[in-house]
Amino acid sequence: MPPVREKSVVAALAIVYVIWGSTYLAIKIGLETMPPFFMQGTRFVIGATAVLGYLRWRGVPWPTPVQIRNAAVVGLLLLIGGLGLVTLAEDRGVDTGLVATIIAIQPMLMSLWGGIWKTWPRRIEWLGMVIGLVGVAVLMSDEGLSGSWSGVSLVFIACVNWSFGSALSRRISMPDGPMTTGIEMAAAAVGYMLLSVIRSEDIGVPSLKSALGVAYLIVFGSIVAFSAFTYLIANVRGPLAMSYAYVNPAIAVLLGIVFSNESLSINMAVALPVILVGVAIVTNASRSS
Repeated sequence: MPPVREKSVVAALAIVYVIWGSTYLAIKIGLETMPPFFMQGTRFVIGATAVLGYLRWRGVPWPTPVQIRNAAVVGLLLLIGGLGLVTLAEDRGVDTGLVATIIAIQPMLMSLWGGIWKTWPRRIEWLGMVIGLVGVAVLMSDEGLSGSWSGVSLVFIACVNWSFGSALSRRISMPDGPMTTGIEMAAAAVGYMLLSVIRSEDIGVPSLKSALGVAYLIVFGSIVAFSAFTYLIANVRGPLAMSYAYVNPAIAVLLGIVFSNESLSINMAVALPVILVGVAIVTNASRSS
């Protein structure tokens, strides 16, 4: 891997690891005074307008109709079938740490989807994923993490949708670079606003705290981190691109400690180093390919 590209991959991984680990808390803050679908719809209307508007201002041409359709389908799978169900789960009281922990199964699911196209992970990558899942299992057993069964089920379904959308995006014709991000967010914006109308969500004036949470999701969660993830999906092996799912639980739990006055339990102290070992194995194996 050329040095310049390697630096880009490391930067993209750092962005996805840290920012997406924090978005679970930002979603929870936004939900305090905003309904779930309208909140996410607002996020992606503004995000898509900013990205697509900037690209068109720079003279970037529109993709082909097939690429637009493909990006829209993937956007719906990721941002509504995945993120939308996660948002509903948090709205039903599932802890942010538990949500992020369950999502750690996504790399394994993506690898299984990849088997459809004969791209199974190598043995060392399986080893890293299994170690990561062991750490996640330890973290998930923490008594401080809780949630309803209906909410937890939504998170599992979200993992299936997100992992399939991620695997599919690697095998179909997609737009180049940020245009993919913009179109995926635009498709999600339309879908969320329609769902908000269908559910007759009660839309009021959000609190300043919720508004700031959504602003964080727009700038960092959508434009910055989702663009970094799109880059990773297009340029590195699946297990490495999805390795954020192992780190995000650690970030989410640590943020809960800092901002919600939660204590560091024995489970957390044991699980976090194990998770990082799994990520290190997957990362090194993917870089050596």
